[in-house]
Formats: sequence, structure tokens, C-alpha cells
Amino acid sequence: MKNLEAHFKEIKKQYPKTMSKDQLYRVAHISKATALYLLQSGAIPCKDTGKKTRRYTIKTDDVIEYLRQREICPEKYKASEGWYAGTAGAKKTIAPSCWITLTPEQTKKFELFFEAEMKEMADLITIEELAVFAGYKSTSVVNWCSSKKMKAFKIGGKYFIPKECAIKYLASAAMCRNPQQSYRYKLFVTEFRKQYNIKS
Repeated sequence: MKNLEAHFKEIKKQYPKTMSKDQLYRVAHISKATALYLLQSGAIPCKDTGKKTRRYTIKTDDVIEYLRQREICPEKYKASEGWYAGTAGAKKTIAPSCWITLTPEQTKKFELFFEAEMKEMADLITIEELAVFAGYKSTSVVNWCSSKKMKAFKIGGKYFIPKECAIKYLASAAMCRNPQQSYRYKLFVTEFRKQYNIKS
């Protein structure tokens, strides 16, 4: 993650405010056709002048946000079928967010993945510790506990979560299919997919 942010700073340094479509495809290491798709589909916001040359002006911040989101969920930005053959329409829709549906065996592997990620944490975890680890607000973690979605103990008015219970919930279908996944949780999902070559 640190290397990515350093790369983004270099892009910002080279293109402080805006860039062209040609600069976009070089910065993002994509084809010209893919760059055009991203701009015409609205995946990357841009100003379209309609001119034949230097038609698109793209904010550097929007390019960086695209690169950040692409790292999490690359399939979200795949062009629709027929685009590269020139048969798709002028406006395209972007693929849905990167949820995953796991088999029982894959869920067990996801639990092992989180066990490795959390090996330095204590057997009993506080709300704040889990919130920082998973990238969610403390209020969200409190809600998981109070609604009994995740097992926890209340001691002295505060919740304490057994690490094994936190692991099971983080690897559960409820979290994998949550439409409001945190940025950090998406990074975990992406890394897990890479490690175990999981496509769905």
C-alpha cells in the first residue's frame, strides 16, 4: 500500500492538476481503447470538448482514484462485451462492485487468511482495535456486536471480541456480500483472491 501511495504522489507531481487521454493511458498502463472506454463510460470523470485533438481533460485526482479502486477491484473497470470490436454503444455501464461468493472450503481459507493477518493481535480484541484493523468506524463494529451478528462479551460497559469470532465474521457471507465494504476490507479481499486464485 505504501508503494502505491508513493506512486500516486509521483503522478501528482508530474501532472499537478489535469492530464490528457494519451497521458492517461501511459500513466495507467492501459491501451488507448481502454482509456477511451473509461472516459466515455464515465468510469473516470472528464471534460469532453468534442475536438479532434486533445478532446479530453481529466483531473489527476480522478485518475489516482481510478488507479486506487482498480487495485481493489480490477473487474469493475472491464469494458463491456463488444467494446473493442466497435460493436458496443456509446455509453457503457460499469460492472457491479467486487463482492465475492465463497464455497464452504473457500470460506475456511478466508478464515485462515485472517488468522495470519491478525496473528499479532490479542485473543480478546477491543472495538477500536477491530475497527482500525478492518477499516470500519467504531460505531459499525458496535452494531455488529449489539445486533449479535458477531459474538462479543460486554465487560464494564465495553465490548470485547474473541479473535476467533472476529475472524469468522470477517470471513462470513454477510461481510463478503456487504455493499458498503471499507477500503481496507476490499484490499483484504483482493489480496485473498490473489493468494488463492479465486475468481468469483
